[in-house]
Amino acid sequence: MIRLIFLLSAALLSACSIIGSTRTAMIDEILEPNIFEPVCIGRYQMDLPKGYELADMTFKSHNLLGSFIEETSKTSQHSGLLFGQYRVENWKRWVHNKTKEYDYWKPSFVYEKKENGYQIISTHFVMDEKTDPVDMLSTYIYKDLPTLKQGIGLIGSEDETIYIRKETPYYKHFYDRFLEPIPGVVSLYKHLPWPHNQLGVCLTKDITFNTARAAEDEYLRVIYRFREKTFFQFYIQAYARDQHTELHDEISSKLGALSLFASDYFNFGGRTGKLFLSGDVYSPTATRFRWYATDAVAGSTQKPFISIEGRVDINDFPELKGLNNIDSNAIALSLLASFQPRENGLVGTR
Repeated sequence: MIRLIFLLSAALLSACSIIGSTRTAMIDEILEPNIFEPVCIGRYQMDLPKGYELADMTFKSHNLLGSFIEETSKTSQHSGLLFGQYRVENWKRWVHNKTKEYDYWKPSFVYEKKENGYQIISTHFVMDEKTDPVDMLSTYIYKDLPTLKQGIGLIGSEDETIYIRKETPYYKHFYDRFLEPIPGVVSLYKHLPWPHNQLGVCLTKDITFNTARAAEDEYLRVIYRFREKTFFQFYIQAYARDQHTELHDEISSKLGALSLFASDYFNFGGRTGKLFLSGDVYSPTATRFRWYATDAVAGSTQKPFISIEGRVDINDFPELKGLNNIDSNAIALSLLASFQPRENGLVGTR
């Protein structure tokens, strides 16, 4: 059984005015059909309509970045999730294709390690060799999940493996230090079927980054789509202690770009943020919503910057169209109201 919560306001539907005083009201109680289910979104969860599709997911932690969908393009930025009997071979093929992008600088394979459950391949080339040489290393990691017959492809943050020879004439020692924690980090990607109350970042219905301590560079971007026009996009990023300015600029740019739309402050998931509602340019039956956490703190993994954006079209919910007071606004707001930390999701944050 699901209740829809409708936040009412005299100015709610005006796209060019500021929302006045708000109140919470209960509307029709939906007994059947039950069309929503809780979905994990990193360290949080939110109700989404059953039948949603994961359209995109990118996650970063401990300087390792990966995509958690199946990438179909041979030139994709990430190898994504790999499936089937030849998943390791397909990952290696993707790495070789990726390396060809740097053929001008004649890259070479300088490091390869294969252990039970994971592999690492590194490439190296020199940029500006005749003027101001820079050693550029790329790090590719494969993590196998045999119980799922899936593999995860990750990329090391290249910002951490660029070595200017004037400053670092011998990069190997520093690169070894970059490689050292990788086996421990990749071991945290585990097959943990949702729902569960495990620590860490829940990525898909099957995969969780099961860490007891959040990294300062934790980043998650997820897009879910539902039927024809409805979608939900989540962006969660922890800013480091020395990134106060970057965080302030991020929040200011989001709020400033939408200053003409209806807005007010709402608490979702124990976080304070500003909600913008507007009609959709392409569909008169749809609502565009944007909520940005304004209480984010640089240096805090417990209070990262959170952005939730999307569109809800009432035509994608024929089961609800006959109920009183149900429209796209009501559905969007009720789903946002279900956003919350999942059980044990914030353990290990600070």
